[in-house]
Amino acid sequence: MNVQLSVLTSDANAGDVDAQLQLADLYENGIGVPLNPGQAAYWYRNAAEQGSSKAQSRLGQMYLRGIGVPEDHEQAANYLSQSAQKGNVIAQANLAWCYQHGLGMEKDYTQAFEWYLKSAEQGHAGARYNLAFMYSKGIGIPRNDVEALKWYLRAAEQGHMKAQLNVGLMLAQGEGTEKNEAEAARWYQEAANQGYAKAQYNLALMYGGGIGVPQDDEQAFKWHKLAARQGYARAQFNMGLFYINGLGVPQDFKAAEECFQLAAKQSYAKANYQLGKLHAFGLGVSLNELEAAKYYRIAAETGYVKAQYRLGHLYVSGSGVHKDETIACSWFEKAARQGFQKAQHMMGVRYVKGLGVEKDYVRAYAWLLLANDAGDPNIHEALERVRDKLSEGQVTEAEVLVTEFSQAYKRIERRTTV
Repeated sequence: MNVQLSVLTSDANAGDVDAQLQLADLYENGIGVPLNPGQAAYWYRNAAEQGSSKAQSRLGQMYLRGIGVPEDHEQAANYLSQSAQKGNVIAQANLAWCYQHGLGMEKDYTQAFEWYLKSAEQGHAGARYNLAFMYSKGIGIPRNDVEALKWYLRAAEQGHMKAQLNVGLMLAQGEGTEKNEAEAARWYQEAANQGYAKAQYNLALMYGGGIGVPQDDEQAFKWHKLAARQGYARAQFNMGLFYINGLGVPQDFKAAEECFQLAAKQSYAKANYQLGKLHAFGLGVSLNELEAAKYYRIAAETGYVKAQYRLGHLYVSGSGVHKDETIACSWFEKAARQGFQKAQHMMGVRYVKGLGVEKDYVRAYAWLLLANDAGDPNIHEALERVRDKLSEGQVTEAEVLVTEFSQAYKRIERRTTV
């Protein structure tokens, strides 16, 4: 032990709070001594018991995360509360987090809001972000997009990358302010420059669509690639589409397949669907109907309507699967019940012809009505032919079914909309 550390330890043992804090900091960060969170916690506790706000805050955080001490949310809340009451900005932000998530205490959104506000008013960027989030969602306070944007902006100006992204999102949608796509792109850029994958992805979309920035496929691909390298599935998927269509890069089906594989490993349904198409047509891979069916099924089982519809056709033709009209119909119906127009038309036709189901003109008419409402230009003549086979009572029965089906897939839309 060097002389300076020996003196510091002696002073700390004698009850010198500043020495205790310095020792705790050294052990917590491994400065001049081996990294030792347990020793750091020991000295923070000594200082905390003498009323040090900083020590109480740090010890509370260590109990909150189980660093150097066993994880104990009640102890965390106790120490954080002591420090927060003394005005410690970091403790206030962490105490608010405990109230928000019910860690070591009963969940209390009102208290969470109040402590975030105290911390935010003292300039804590994380508290400002969380305060904005509560305003944006109406948690512990009535929803207020203007206030949400105000606090996101304050955090963003301090370099908080998640806040920068959310400022961009609100500006892009015109939430809490007038829509301003150029400013949205600027804030996405700020967060993207810090390496935030979601911001890089959103910036890529802006360049791809020429929204708020000049349209530039090369820039779009660049930012997709940066997000994809961090494992962002949507960016990996979009890179695949760029390779397929030769946007910003030369067309390369093999590279597209590799990108889709990365996204598919994260259970990204659209990627599995595209892998199915590549195998079905032999693009970048050998033509393989069994592999195509495998990938379509993976996507279909997650509820992806295009895959469900495509898998239905495979069972009709027997491509990569055994031919089975009943199973085909079950997949068409799954897609139809989610509002997929082509599948609704298909179900109408199958009920008319009795393919995979018993003939049922009432159900045929109901599905054709839904396809017609969705704007299928080829439906009118078939609809009239089926209508001629029905009584007025059966038409009413079909209309009731239409209402039931419509309400069902609207519920699905609400569940799957982010």
